[in-house]
Amino acid sequence: MTKVNRPLRRLIRSRRVRQSALATGVAQDTAASYIAGPDLDAASTVVERLRRQGLDVSLAYLPETDEETESIAELHRALERFGDGARGIEFSVKPSSLGLREDPVAATEALRELATAAHDRGAFLTLEMQGAEAYDATLAMWRDVREDVPTLGITLPAEIRRSEREALTLAREGARIRICVGSYPVPRDQIHRREQDKLLAFVRCLRIVMENGGYAMVASHDATIIAITQELAGRSNVPADGFEFQMLQGVRPLEQRRLVDVGYRCRTYLPYGPAWFEYLTTRIAARPRTAFNYLRALADKR
Repeated sequence: MTKVNRPLRRLIRSRRVRQSALATGVAQDTAASYIAGPDLDAASTVVERLRRQGLDVSLAYLPETDEETESIAELHRALERFGDGARGIEFSVKPSSLGLREDPVAATEALRELATAAHDRGAFLTLEMQGAEAYDATLAMWRDVREDVPTLGITLPAEIRRSEREALTLAREGARIRICVGSYPVPRDQIHRREQDKLLAFVRCLRIVMENGGYAMVASHDATIIAITQELAGRSNVPADGFEFQMLQGVRPLEQRRLVDVGYRCRTYLPYGPAWFEYLTTRIAARPRTAFNYLRALADKR
């Protein structure tokens, strides 16, 4: 998060602004563009709408507490709720929500149970990467479980320098690899700091995955990245169903539908859950124009 966004997020999350936003409905109205809702009922409705538009979906639960049991139970409940309709849905899970730091063995077994349950329903599970500190432990957990569930996906933040090396190894194993620019703190000596360097690292990771047999999940809204992805796929003879674009709910929705219309696979990252307000403030702070409109709407309703 940039220096500009940090104070902006503090302002939006302040008690006074939060109370006013919730009381006037501004928060709920704004959240409708970025978040499926506070619970699985709301998420199911949005999933159906997106699928009718030809989009695939990646569901991400926003837990109310830090207790790993909450997220694990919710993911199992979601799989049960969708039943046969879970086929093709991706479920994204954070290592912290599995309790990786507290008990790696228990976290690995919880991941194995979730990945198996998803696979049995034709769904996918993708493990997120929460910065550099948990990089090795996350990869170890992923590798352990992927021996039993080959469709288990992993996330590689391109700005972390070692990700290019990991991309080559994992692509040669035919892994599902989500390539992104992460938002978690990383030590300065382990990261590409300039935005241009991050973009170039992203492209290098993408090229490595496509040229070496991996399934690339291109998590970017950047028009240049999208164009380069299409070019690399053509040069590497990767068919349209041999990779996918992934974009956040509410960000470039017309582009998401355009990609589907011209024959590509595009998946909408769809968060839901009780911690929706915290997620909303993070999304707003990342886009100053949206933050301005949010605060102006709040002032108009007071």
